[in-house]
This record gives sequence, structure tokens and C-alpha cells, in this order.
Amino acid sequence: MIITVTLNPAVDRVVVLDELRLGDTNRVHDGETDPGGKGVNVSRVLRELGQPSLALGFVAGSLGHFIEASLDRAGIQEAFIHTPGQTRQNLAIVETRWRRHTMLNEAGPETDPVYVRRLMRQLRRRVHAGDWVVLAGSVPPRIPAAVYAELTDLVHELGGRVCLDADGEPLVEGVRARPDLVKPNRPELERLRGRELPTEEDVLAAAVWLRSLGIENVVVSLGPQGAIGLGPSGAWRAIPPAVETVSAIGAGDSLVAGLIAVLSAGGTLEEGLRLGTAAGAATAMRPGTRLARGEDIRRLLPLVVVQPVTYRKAA
Repeated sequence: MIITVTLNPAVDRVVVLDELRLGDTNRVHDGETDPGGKGVNVSRVLRELGQPSLALGFVAGSLGHFIEASLDRAGIQEAFIHTPGQTRQNLAIVETRWRRHTMLNEAGPETDPVYVRRLMRQLRRRVHAGDWVVLAGSVPPRIPAAVYAELTDLVHELGGRVCLDADGEPLVEGVRARPDLVKPNRPELERLRGRELPTEEDVLAAAVWLRSLGIENVVVSLGPQGAIGLGPSGAWRAIPPAVETVSAIGAGDSLVAGLIAVLSAGGTLEEGLRLGTAAGAATAMRPGTRLARGEDIRRLLPLVVVQPVTYRKAA
């Protein structure tokens, strides 16, 4: 079983126009609304891969009901906990003339930490030995940054495995609990290390540092350049096929979906990198917040190049 946990999901609204003119009336010629949030996106791509998952987390208000109904229609099992307030809404402004995306992301509703206790009781009932739990995305206001560390400890106690995909303090706190897989992108890893990582050697050194903390697998997404993965049996560079990037929204979540689909079935990190990179490229081809389609992932999979990489081990 794969369980995704999204503490701060969103309803993603995309509007498409020729060019954004500040201080003026802008005519929108296309748009769409989708359920969002990192864990929700992972479940959506897993569905395209034919892999069932259970989506957990917090939702609130009418927008929370929209997320639940959307996942139900897609055949994705969910069991969200309802909290007071209103689930956040994110707005993506897509300018076709400049091929530019502007994101306006809300913080999310203030959420009483008591709901974390309810989520932990839920996980105790549902997580079994060998299950993978994906902890992904931002943390709503009032929830402590250490929440991912708490949840990681609980999943490990239950015999499960954890993938962490977060940023800022939740990532800093989360890595201390030694999740089984951490998937930052380069800027997130730079913030975690407190310095820029301009070269592949710098990224690898930071991944080696993370493994020295007791994290078994580290995958760093590099956008159009692909990803670097480091695990117990080595390191690899995954190079995506050449595709026209229409929107990068959700590409990193698609990478996570491919990784976990393989690892949960007993596959290797190298195989997971291949499938995840194909899924990320398939999402990049799609406009707005639309995610990868299964047929595109399968078509791109043979075109992904995965190469072994040598690196200097930690002293």
C-alpha cells in the first residue's frame, strides 16, 4: 500500500492569457481548476501508473469538498480529515506570449495541532509493515514544523517506509528522523545546506551528506536537466527525453510518484529514477496543472537515459 499525506492541499486555478498587464483589465482565454498539493498530485500520477494509493491529510470548507469529489471521480481512495476554515487556493497565471508562469499561493487555513493527533491515529490503523508513506508539501499555519519528523517516527514504528518531499523548516526537522527517501529539488537542497550548489559535484556532495545522516536514498530533481539519485548501491544521473516544456507544475511530484511506484514493488532506485523521470517529463508536456497521462509516461520511458555516476564518499 502507498499512502500519501498532504497536510496543506490546495485547489489549483490556472488562467491563460496573452500577456499580463498590471493595473489594467486582462482577458482570460482559457483556464481550469484541479485538486492540488504535493501528496494529492502524487496520488493522481500513481493512478495513471495503475498503482492504487490512499490519500490522507487535511481539507476544509467547500474547496476541501471539491478535492475529495475530484479524487473520488478519478477513482483515487481518500480519507481526509476535515478541519475548520477553507482549503487554500493557488492561482497560476500563464502568459502565452512570454511563456511565463506567475504563481500566487495562499498559506492555507490555521489548523489546530489536535488534528495531527487524529491523523496519527488514522495512520496507526492503516499503515502496515512494508507500506510506503509519502509526506509531501507545505505545513499549514499553527502546525509545528517538526510534524514530518513526528509522522516519520510513527511510520517507522509501524514498520513502514517514508518518502519526504518538503522545504524549509519542515525539511530541516524531517531529515532528523531519517526518512527512507528524501526528494528535494536543487533550490530546496541549497536552502537545507545553507549555500549554493551550482555544479553536479556540489549536488552529489550534498546528497552524500544527507546519506551520512542515515537517509538511505536521496533524489535531487534538477528540472529539465533530470535528476540525481544516490542510494546504498550507487549513484545515477537520469536524463529526460527532449520534450517541449509547457508547464513544470507538478513535475517533481510526478518524479516522486514514479520512484515510489517502483520502490513499493521491490524495484531498485535506478529503475525508480527511470520511471520517475519519464513521469516528470510527461507532466512538463501538459499545460497548467494537468499531470502526466499514462500513455505519455509509457511512450517516454524507453527514451530516458540513466547513467552511473562516480562520487566521493563521506569521510
